Amino acid sequence: MRTLFTLAALGLFAAPVAAADPVNLKWSLKEGDSFYATTTQDIDQNIKVMGQTVNQKMTTTTVARFDVKSTKAGAMKIEMTYTKVTMEGLPGDGAAVAKLTERFKGAALAATFDKGFNITKLDGYDKFLDKLSDGDDMLRKIFDAMMPENAVRMLFTQVFVSPPTDKTAAGDKWTRTDKVPLSGLGDLTNKTTYTVEGVKNDVATIKTTADVVLKAGEANPALPFKIVKADMKSDDVKGTILFDTKTGRLKSSSTTMKLKGSMTIEVMNQEVDTEIDQKAITKVEITEKNPVKD
Repeated sequence: MRTLFTLAALGLFAAPVAAADPVNLKWSLKEGDSFYATTTQDIDQNIKVMGQTVNQKMTTTTVARFDVKSTKAGAMKIEMTYTKVTMEGLPGDGAAVAKLTERFKGAALAATFDKGFNITKLDGYDKFLDKLSDGDDMLRKIFDAMMPENAVRMLFTQVFVSPPTDKTAAGDKWTRTDKVPLSGLGDLTNKTTYTVEGVKNDVATIKTTADVVLKAGEANPALPFKIVKADMKSDDVKGTILFDTKTGRLKSSSTTMKLKGSMTIEVMNQEVDTEIDQKAITKVEITEKNPVKD
């Protein structure tokens, strides 16, 4: 379930927007609107431990429906419901992994956003954990540790890109900082800078760069290990966002992130030093129709 929630988009190079022609990047949503987001993340990482290097390649694909429940000013409420989750490349029994990911189908959460599209409230988190754990108390604790509430919020923010407060033009920038305590895994800080590159055929192209840092945090007794020390930093995080200015919503996104560093893990009272070199490619695509065929 390890994943770093980031944004960006697979894009077209657009003609620059003249400074005299500002563009509106604000979301335009009506009560009753719904759409689907397909998120695919490919992780390729090398872990060096006890003199040996282990390569792991994992692919996670999620499909979620987003329903606009309320458009009240300063308190917009949007519900997210998983329709499909698949994970490939994880060690262990593939059938068991498939059975576990099947539990995500129908799991739902609702987020309330302020005018700046910051999440002020998350509803349904406990029921979300209940759905995934299906009565297994130990599994519920593990999901709670691996997918804490603050991290789950980023499932929304990677789709609902925080827009600038005013109309903007080519070359304009703004930033967003997310600090996420990942229980038992550490504290993640993600500072993203957005730069408007241009607009073409009602689609704005926004370039992104980010600084990502993971530090050791508090241990979680539900996990079979403890991270004693962690010094992980982003080497290169770049991407592109495509925003449809006509419909007022994200069109697609993609980002590439390289993360390197060291980590000391305690397992059964024994400390193990590791070096990690990871590359993650995350893509998000928005569609009006459900891409999942039952």
